[in-house]
Amino acid sequence: MKDIRLIAMDMDGTLLNSEQKLSDGNREALLTAAKLGVKLAICSGRMPGDSGLFALEHGLTECAILSLNGGYCMTSPMGKAFANHTMAGTAARQCIALLKEADVSFACFLQNRIWIFPSTRQKRRLMWGGGRGPKPGAPEYYYDWESLWSVFDEGVNKLVCVEDEPSLLAALREKLQAIDAVDVTSSWPNNLELMPKGLGKGHAVKELAEMYRLLPEQVMAIGDYDNDLSMITYAGYGVAMGNASPAICAAASYRTLTNDQDGVAAAIRRFVLP
Repeated sequence: MKDIRLIAMDMDGTLLNSEQKLSDGNREALLTAAKLGVKLAICSGRMPGDSGLFALEHGLTECAILSLNGGYCMTSPMGKAFANHTMAGTAARQCIALLKEADVSFACFLQNRIWIFPSTRQKRRLMWGGGRGPKPGAPEYYYDWESLWSVFDEGVNKLVCVEDEPSLLAALREKLQAIDAVDVTSSWPNNLELMPKGLGKGHAVKELAEMYRLLPEQVMAIGDYDNDLSMITYAGYGVAMGNASPAICAAASYRTLTNDQDGVAAAIRRFVLP
């Protein structure tokens, strides 16, 4: 057993199975760990309302929500934010200009709001959230430039683009990486996620751990894809899912089962539960 006092986990491809559901096994392991006093945190690229409602629906009432890859963070679902990290306005405008020029589908995230702009070549409907409908606290969706510019100065937490043509995505990544105030990562093979420089899941988990007066060696982080890399390397115990990308597998100190085999529960049983 390790002296693990905080478990930070990604959602898609990690906590959720291929049907985008939380298994009974994963839920039971999380609730058991919480009863032992272990802190929990969902660290996802999803919006705070999406991740927060998910946690409440499954009884994870004390779980921290580190949403938008750590751009907007709360110590409990639907609670008050303790961190709201935004991109410099000039950098965000540069990113948007490049995304428009490349004619890729992209979305702009401001806290619990998302602005969606499909490319002229988009052939399939893209999923940009949990589809939770008009529930209190659910994310708000917009599709027009006018409403975005009206609140733009509040700060952009994250931009995401989706493109199925690998060569186009690679060329766009190279251009975006040249913007000094932006970090570029991915949560799936066909997307790019743009974050404020130096920020990401690792930064958010570090902020939360320090609030709880915990050391990195008391933190376990579990993830599957490249935007999980910073929290995997920060945590004293980084765990790669059985379905994780090569970069995550290389960085992690342990590899658990896949997300369809309750990999999160397996890691918790092995290293956290007595």
